[in-house]
Amino acid sequence: MPGTKTVLVVDDEPSVLFALSEGLSDRRGGVRVVTAANGIEAVAVMEAEPVDLVLTDLRMPDMDGFELLAFLRRNHPSVPVILMTALGSSETSARLATAGSFECLAKPFHLPDLKRKIAEMLAQRVKGRVENISLASFLQLLEMERKTCTLSVRSRDHEVVHEGKLFFRAGRLVGAATGDLEGKAAALEIVTWDHADIEIADGCPPVDPEIEVALSFLLMEGMRLKDERERGKESDLTGELDIDAALAEAPARPQSEELGRLLSEGMRGGKGMKGVDAILLVEPDGTVAAVAGEDPGDAMAAAAARFLREGGPLQEVLATTSDRYWLARPVGTDGHFLLLVLDRHRANLARTQLDLVAIERMLGERLG
Repeated sequence: MPGTKTVLVVDDEPSVLFALSEGLSDRRGGVRVVTAANGIEAVAVMEAEPVDLVLTDLRMPDMDGFELLAFLRRNHPSVPVILMTALGSSETSARLATAGSFECLAKPFHLPDLKRKIAEMLAQRVKGRVENISLASFLQLLEMERKTCTLSVRSRDHEVVHEGKLFFRAGRLVGAATGDLEGKAAALEIVTWDHADIEIADGCPPVDPEIEVALSFLLMEGMRLKDERERGKESDLTGELDIDAALAEAPARPQSEELGRLLSEGMRGGKGMKGVDAILLVEPDGTVAAVAGEDPGDAMAAAAARFLREGGPLQEVLATTSDRYWLARPVGTDGHFLLLVLDRHRANLARTQLDLVAIERMLGERLG
């Protein structure tokens, strides 16, 4: 039928396939649903007929959602994708919201909301395209879903072809290799590559020594290295990455007493602020304009500024270290953002995000 859009639903649970097929099909609205029980069947469908949108689970036998994403990235990059995940913790929900380049839904979801999201994506066909899924976003998905696998990453820079491998065990990046580099140095090199082609294989070989640095910090440090290269500076990938030393660097900076007072009032104003060690108001260039609480230094603020500046119109950035959450959220209209430092053992991340709205509104009025 002319004008009909085809939605491919991929899930290994027959009840889910039946419910979504019945609930999403809409002859009057011009939406047709086809189904597949795993990635292998999905590939067969896409090779047999045009598909306008893919709605897929991540955990499936034979060929899972990650392998399907890698296939779509290589062969159907313009097709929008919505990912379904069974994880529903506050931390996972927050990370899904920060991914930015694709759509994720945590099961169980509200069918009318899903239908509305599908209609929006079929209409605009921009956000959610597999070609918009960056390597960093793909790695964050692997971490969230606690995937064990080996990634083969390939990127072409002009006439130079780069190849490398990333090793994940239960969602943790434990090893990397490219050229003569291994471990953290190799991981930092690989995460800076643009237009990376990804192939995924099950299993993770023994790695010794393992990478101990959090993936979120590696991604931000990779952004810094990439920024330095673009500005013509030399980047040292072979040295040890000392997070504690990097976060302890706090050069002198001017601060606004009025803004600092507003941040302090915000920290005292909501139950969600329990476990928040510090709130920083950061300027677009990474300069800290005001701080309330325990000052963590400028390193993470500068990294978050680069990530927000180069990562596109993001609503939120969440980084996780062994004992802290680092939550960055734009505020106002001129590029400022808030950076919250939370104790992972005491903070309620979801509640903090709710209470943060009032602080953002107050500072937004002040900043314009």
